[in-house]
Amino acid sequence: MSLGAGSSARAPRPPDLLAPHLPRETEPAGPPDLLAPHLPPVTRQLSLRPPDLLPPGAGPGPVPPAAPLSAQCPACSLHALVAVHLRRAAGGRWRQLGARERPVPEDLTLDTCPVCFGVWLDHGELDQLGDAEVDPAFLKTVVGRSAGRMCPRGHGFMNEHLLPGMLRTPVDRCPRCRGIWLDGDERHALARSTTPSGQEDPKVLLAKRGVQWAAQVLTQLPIEVDNPRRGIPWVVLGLGALLLGCYVASVLGLVYAREYALVAGKVLAEPARIYTVLTHTLFHADWFHLLFNLYFLYVFGRNVEHVFGRRRFLILYFGAGVFGGLLQLVLTRATGTPVIGASGAIAGVCGAYLVTFPRARLLHTLPLVYVPLKIPAWIYLGAWIGFQAAMAALSDAQEFAWSSHLGGFALGAALALPVLRSVRREVGEAVRVKSAAAIFGKVPRRRGPPIVVQPVRRSP
Repeated sequence: MSLGAGSSARAPRPPDLLAPHLPRETEPAGPPDLLAPHLPPVTRQLSLRPPDLLPPGAGPGPVPPAAPLSAQCPACSLHALVAVHLRRAAGGRWRQLGARERPVPEDLTLDTCPVCFGVWLDHGELDQLGDAEVDPAFLKTVVGRSAGRMCPRGHGFMNEHLLPGMLRTPVDRCPRCRGIWLDGDERHALARSTTPSGQEDPKVLLAKRGVQWAAQVLTQLPIEVDNPRRGIPWVVLGLGALLLGCYVASVLGLVYAREYALVAGKVLAEPARIYTVLTHTLFHADWFHLLFNLYFLYVFGRNVEHVFGRRRFLILYFGAGVFGGLLQLVLTRATGTPVIGASGAIAGVCGAYLVTFPRARLLHTLPLVYVPLKIPAWIYLGAWIGFQAAMAALSDAQEFAWSSHLGGFALGAALALPVLRSVRREVGEAVRVKSAAAIFGKVPRRRGPPIVVQPVRRSP
């Protein structure tokens, strides 16, 4: 029946992954906030400055044209880096160019990952973006500490460096071209501390937070705050329309939902009714049940669809629904209770989301105390699946398909691992510079605990 998890649809991999030499444009879906991770990138013909054209310490200036960058994201390896074109507007703020605007030599082009929102900055570009110049003297190398990530310019492994006074964690820097890689959270933090475009209007920010808080107090539903959608999730929207259509048809009496429900006793007595392990996912008991599942399908499914692709996402969704139905059929004690709802399929999408975006944060307002908290996805979904397992073992409630939720979630998490390996391999084959994960077969991890430096105040 109802589920506290969601499912998603996958948008096809952008054409530049299959033909990186072809320029592509993606309509921006968020506010033009320079380095902040909620910026979906716009891919066009690149105009990057070769790092060796500017000597160390050179000041900001127009970016001369350069050869297009074709590189796999050095952090997540799930996408090729794509271009974001920025133009300085009135008041010193940078804005992202729209899909119909053409860049000019005075514009700045950054290379970003639309999955993890990391950004590659060629030498000197950080100075152009920031209010204060990043003096090379403040960039201190951590001797002997390799970042385990490849330079997108093809210069081998990068090293970890410190930016005291700007970031509390080390950034990755190529010792040859002096380019800098920022992870998504580092990119967002640096935008807030060094660029005018990272400063959001306090009144607008307060109004947005007030609306979010009020909505969560009423619904107790989570909101993605650091993992916005990447394009239009056509499969998620299509599945939502299918579920809505089936429910309306059942309300109007065009179909009898009970005939398509999963009833363990009937299936065991009539094996021909095994088809109900699939059809039960198409119908819902009431509007609340339907809307609850549609919400989680959209929240968790839209980004999984983007990474998995449409075909893989459909396999994930229906595979999780069928597997969850089979597990419910085998383990349920309520053999005469009809089971309907897309909960098992959406639980599979949640399992895939957990593996793909474990560090994504969800805004959730705690009940009773009404305090909003940003909770990492691995904690939120881990607590949810733990609750499902506990209720399956201890609860006598027959109106919830606990086993279906567990089966769908487990299958989604299991399928995500080989799918992500396949996506990394495919992206690596489509670009000139592969990531370390594509070369060595696994995502490299930093050696030892992360280095944390206290902010250093600069004298005026």
